[in-house]
Amino acid sequence: MKKFIIAAALFLITNAASAAQIDSADYLGDININYPVVITENIDANAKINSAIRAEVQRFVDAIEKTARENDLKLAAISVDFSIPCNHTGGIVSVILTEYVNFEMAAHPSTFMRGLNFNSATGERITADSLKNITPEILTEKLKAHAKKNNLYLFEDLAALEKLPEDFYYDDDLNVIFIFQQYEVAPYAVGIIGVNVGK
Repeated sequence: MKKFIIAAALFLITNAASAAQIDSADYLGDININYPVVITENIDANAKINSAIRAEVQRFVDAIEKTARENDLKLAAISVDFSIPCNHTGGIVSVILTEYVNFEMAAHPSTFMRGLNFNSATGERITADSLKNITPEILTEKLKAHAKKNNLYLFEDLAALEKLPEDFYYDDDLNVIFIFQQYEVAPYAVGIIGVNVGK
């Protein structure tokens, strides 16, 4: 019995040590653009994860600057914030980046939620293509059921999804939640839709 207790304690300590530490950084010193810095016991994994996160922030900033330049728009506000819905020991780290932009004279601001998921042991990105038990057909059914349950108006001509959205995340119970951006499947007023498809 004593050996079992010691073994169980070592197991818990080992797993607890595997959870990623989450720090934060500001993009070029801009406190409005804040993103996570993930620290695991694997230096190579850290480099892969943090490079991918930083690349998404850079992509967003570059896209906004390009839109402003090409359309002669003045930027009223831009921000990025983050949350960590899943940080499992020795397993999965999910990052949600909430990206916000508002141009002067625009009808309304725009918000995007980007889901980035990683194997915290290796740093490899977990993509929608790796979710073999979830198909576009299953997600379409889940989306319509979610909309009906929550009285959300979807576009009338919404057909079956042809592919899974790129953006998703894991919650703390390892359920997969797909993200539908504004205008993707519903009018702007409906906002961003998250659909839980389970494990």
